[in-house]
Amino acid sequence: MPSRANGPDKEPSATERARLLKIVCPPGSVCHLCRGARGPIIWGLRRWHSLGPSMDHVVPRSQGGTWDLWNLRPAHYGCNSGRRDRDIPAVPGVRSRRWGHRGG
Repeated sequence: MPSRANGPDKEPSATERARLLKIVCPPGSVCHLCRGARGPIIWGLRRWHSLGPSMDHVVPRSQGGTWDLWNLRPAHYGCNSGRRDRDIPAVPGVRSRRWGHRGG
């Protein structure tokens, strides 16, 4: 049985992670967590820079998420590390339809 930290599939090698990162998060990608509020994802920054590239698991690894492409989205390193294994935040500035329209 796989450990909770590793999810159902094994951790990819560093080479495979780099290949996946280039596919999931090409230069100019928009972070799916902040939806671009912090600007585009920037390649070429120091390692682990908050605006640098990372892959977010839609279903977190700790909750059984895999390394399959359908489960990976582009994200800023800072947004992704801040999310941890919590639910994906709602769209900033967009209200639920239940709130109704506040017209004037």
